Amino acid sequence: MTPKHKANDLVDQHRMILMQEDTDCGNEIICTTIAISMAKIAVNEVIEVLKCSDKRIDIALLDRVYWFDVLIELDEM
Repeated sequence: MTPKHKANDLVDQHRMILMQEDTDCGNEIICTTIAISMAKIAVNEVIEVLKCSDKRIDIALLDRVYWFDVLIELDEM
């Protein structure tokens, strides 16, 4: 999955949860903004875990590059 597709997927998953809640977050623009913020938090957590990973360094670095690219895509939304 490309970083752009992953970013969209994460936002869509978070947005669907927010829109199903019985709150003032029924507005799609507000839900999307919050979903992007939540997705960024999740991606930053993945990056932090990969920094401490016991994987081979080259594989962990490639994984981190991918997740940084996802983060860039989220910033561009």
